[in-house]
Amino acid sequence: MDRASGLAEAIDVDAVAERAGKCRSVARLSGGQFGEVATYLPGRRVRGVRLADSYVEVHVVACWGASVPDVAADVRAALGPITAGLPIDVHVDDVDLPDGGEGAEIFLPDDG
Repeated sequence: MDRASGLAEAIDVDAVAERAGKCRSVARLSGGQFGEVATYLPGRRVRGVRLADSYVEVHVVACWGASVPDVAADVRAALGPITAGLPIDVHVDDVDLPDGGEGAEIFLPDDG
């Protein structure tokens, strides 16, 4: 058994996902650009959480107005007690806009 598999048994990945998702500055967990960020368990996967050999990786979508350092601190504080003392690597993959839009429009100058 490799170390990451052993970590999956020592760390409750579902609890990690639940606690991270309930942080006030987190809108939801993120599976990454292609849905590649997950922990694969028998018959299912837990999106947004990946266990590495020496750290726990969590990908989130931040709430509008939250600073990246605050999001990381919130997630680390919530997960610290349940991650067996491992460092927690927090990735903010996106920001949830308050109006549900797709982001700011970019206006380019006319070339003519």
